[in-house]
Amino acid sequence: MRLALFDLDGTVLRGNSWQLYFWWLVRRRPVQAPGLLARLVLRAAGAGSGRALREAALRPWRGADTTELAAVGRQMLDERLRAEVRPVARREIARAIADGCEPVLATAAFDFLAEAVARELGVREVVCTRLEFAEGKFAGRIAGPELRGEAKAAAVRTRFAWRDVDWAASRAFSDDAEDGPLFTLVGEAVFIARGAMRPAGLPANVRAVDWDALVSG
Repeated sequence: MRLALFDLDGTVLRGNSWQLYFWWLVRRRPVQAPGLLARLVLRAAGAGSGRALREAALRPWRGADTTELAAVGRQMLDERLRAEVRPVARREIARAIADGCEPVLATAAFDFLAEAVARELGVREVVCTRLEFAEGKFAGRIAGPELRGEAKAAAVRTRFAWRDVDWAASRAFSDDAEDGPLFTLVGEAVFIARGAMRPAGLPANVRAVDWDALVSG
């Protein structure tokens, strides 16, 4: 089994799903907007954590079940996320499937957003930040770590621990240098960069590609 691991925010999507979700929610929920914007200002000033801000933006859905949250994800896909999917990413995912790889979205994005994009792209495997549920209802919190850096790589390893993965023949794509641990899992790693500039400190197997230049060229 060979995997093709794709980051979501800034890689498959041009933008960031969290930021798109936040501003979508502010417009959709004007009653909560002042509180959310105040938290955003405090965060920008260095007060409070990014996780606390993200959980505050999730709390309007507290008490929802998985079906209701999936509907929110589909609505976000229709209204914002589909237009953000890079054509090059669509082609690269299709190429991975044609090459016999199993495409995987490996992302810190919320599950209801990542899974909506995955369905759009025909991707069956999603490793992402999960929300906490109690008795089938959303508890208003993130469950476990947000999947960035080593936490993402560890979650991918755990997800496929019982599968016969040929890691050396697998590939990974990300625009984030923080995904160095993910790149070390695979034989072929691609950093999605502006101007194809390769940041210092990435593993030796990483090459840089400017997907936007591929479109414009």
